Amino acid sequence: MLRDRDSLIYAAIGFSVWLNGALTFWLGGTALFESGPLVSVLSAIGVAIAVCMVLRGTMAWRKADAAQSVTVAVVMALPGLFGEAARQLVFPWATGLQPMTQPAFAAAIFFSNGVLLVYAVWRARSVGAETFLSRGDIRR
Repeated sequence: MLRDRDSLIYAAIGFSVWLNGALTFWLGGTALFESGPLVSVLSAIGVAIAVCMVLRGTMAWRKADAAQSVTVAVVMALPGLFGEAARQLVFPWATGLQPMTQPAFAAAIFFSNGVLLVYAVWRARSVGAETFLSRGDIRR
């Protein structure tokens, strides 16, 4: 169980990561999302790797148990997901990108958040933590 203070720290870090990404995409989004599908895919992979490394580094800095990876990942991702929902509503204005770029942009955000959650489950299970997968909540 995360303490309230830790939850606030993780949420603040997650929001700052999203805000940093928003600024980066504002400044370089044209090169990342309007240069063809290969560049968009590579951008999504780069973002996914970056957020996983932020999770790992932040948990190491806070000396958090890897068994808490899923909880920490959710707490870190939520502020950015809420911010992203608002940004998608005013996409051209908030990103400086063409409206036709929105599907690739949103796909990169969804993909990187999905990879973050898969990585968090993998980290938690690698130390023997029980997750929804190991409890049998997901049936084959």
